[in-house]
Amino acid sequence: MTVVAHSGRRLFRDALVAWLGRQSRFDVVGQASDVAELPRLCALRTPDLVLVDGGSDVVATLGSLTEIRGGCGRTRIIVICDEVPAAAVVAARRAGVDALVPGALGLDALLSVLHQQARGPRAGVTVPTPGGLTPREREILSLLGAGHPARRIAAMLGSSVGAVENTKRHIYAKLNVATQCQAVARAAALGLVPARRAPVRPDQPTRVPELTAREADILRSIAMGHSVRQTAALLEIAEKTVENTQARLFLKLGTHNRAGAIGAAHGMGLLDHLVPEA
Repeated sequence: MTVVAHSGRRLFRDALVAWLGRQSRFDVVGQASDVAELPRLCALRTPDLVLVDGGSDVVATLGSLTEIRGGCGRTRIIVICDEVPAAAVVAARRAGVDALVPGALGLDALLSVLHQQARGPRAGVTVPTPGGLTPREREILSLLGAGHPARRIAAMLGSSVGAVENTKRHIYAKLNVATQCQAVARAAALGLVPARRAPVRPDQPTRVPELTAREADILRSIAMGHSVRQTAALLEIAEKTVENTQARLFLKLGTHNRAGAIGAAHGMGLLDHLVPEA
């Protein structure tokens, strides 16, 4: 099945396309950063499926999709969204959208919807029920994004370390990753965890640190789920240089490890600006 993917968030789009590329049944034949580009791209590629990032204002995004349905009658349109208010279902029906998928349900739910849409007849707007990441898995994933180790998470949740480690393994399997840093990076890129900004006083503006070019390179590599060794190889610098630079990065972000850096950067809105260099 051919797929066109859209997202205005570069990291989200890259993660989505990479994930789709690992699914044997789907072939990504185009991607767009602007929803206004989708009708022309679909007319050129006539995909079986269009996967759209609804963003923070899913109703506005849905209003921009009517042209796709007019030009590509057989194409199925699936929209990923933060939540599904009643207005979104109405707007989706008007735009000819086939499914609304809350991002918090996880990749399993999205894959299930893609398979359903690929093989079944059109049946109006569908919204999957929860079945991806469980509430406990999302809670632990959020705490991992804050940089907490398993022992501390267990104490915070009144659970055992073994139970937390077992839940981490389930999360890793669902996200198809191998480490805590990779899990947080994948979850942030796919919008599976909310951006949690640190509270500030009314008279204090939210402070977003200014990163050097090298610090941005390091953060970009961490967001891709790389280890220190992989980051050093990618940037062609010594591992010690990576460690020294990321120490300064952690200080700016107010965290102590790579997973925490991703969670903090996600909360500050920094990840969306980390466009890979040409």
